[in-house]
Amino acid sequence: MDRYKPLIDDWNAFKEQADNHPLQGIRRNPLKSKDDFEEKLGQKFDYEKSSWNENVHRVSTETPGKSMLHWRGEYYVQEESAALPVTIMDPQPGEKVLDMCAAPGGKATQMAARMNNEGLVVANDESAQRMKSLHANVYRTGSKIVSASNYDGRNIPEDEKFDRILVDAPCSGEGDRYYRNFEAADKGESVGLSRLQQDLMKKAEKLVKEGGVIVYSTCTITPTENEKVVSKVIEETDLELEKIETDAEHVRGVSSFEDEEFGAKMSKTVRVYPHHLNSGVIYVAKFKK
Repeated sequence: MDRYKPLIDDWNAFKEQADNHPLQGIRRNPLKSKDDFEEKLGQKFDYEKSSWNENVHRVSTETPGKSMLHWRGEYYVQEESAALPVTIMDPQPGEKVLDMCAAPGGKATQMAARMNNEGLVVANDESAQRMKSLHANVYRTGSKIVSASNYDGRNIPEDEKFDRILVDAPCSGEGDRYYRNFEAADKGESVGLSRLQQDLMKKAEKLVKEGGVIVYSTCTITPTENEKVVSKVIEETDLELEKIETDAEHVRGVSSFEDEEFGAKMSKTVRVYPHHLNSGVIYVAKFKK
């Protein structure tokens, strides 16, 4: 993981946080929760409210899923950083949106909540097995506008156009699997994933309406799956990269890494590391057609 030192704004803080287990996060579900949600939550757990998203809370338990509040769908167990892509995507009531790689459904249900169950969320995933979890989470959270589809994202039919699309792409998952023991992903694996990620973004361009928004995200550190993908999308599509503004603690994307140049526009993208939010890694880029 030492190869990533140039990417990390505070290496010591990153290492210290990597040695600890991040606080569990939950996202309040306004489709099911009531005004007394925080009172009921406080009776069950000590919690800390997110500074940038009013529905996100950090809770002092290793098992936030073992609660009646969770069983009733009043909250969804989700890392704080994982709530950022949909917050940036900002789906609106009445819109038609696509979650291209949706299972197990955390971001699709977040979209439905932000849209107040008005409009349509197509939650697509190629894994039939993972779709079982998606269906269960959609039902539990009362996300009535979520409709599931089971395609390889690269093969989604193009007869429907969407106002907004999230490409929360398959990735090497360094933020989840590697940072705690400081092992970077295999370079060959990342190169293969980068090609897949670029293909998903090219398909998203064909599926989004003119003037529509596409958000790209991963939970990994390597620029091969982040800035390199974004730079290729800029070069090979008509999508325009937009600058992300967020109150969540973050650093900007990098313009170069090792022997590769990605361009100054990468500063429009954001990186979140474990020491920023006591949560996982997330990378987010926003495009407009």
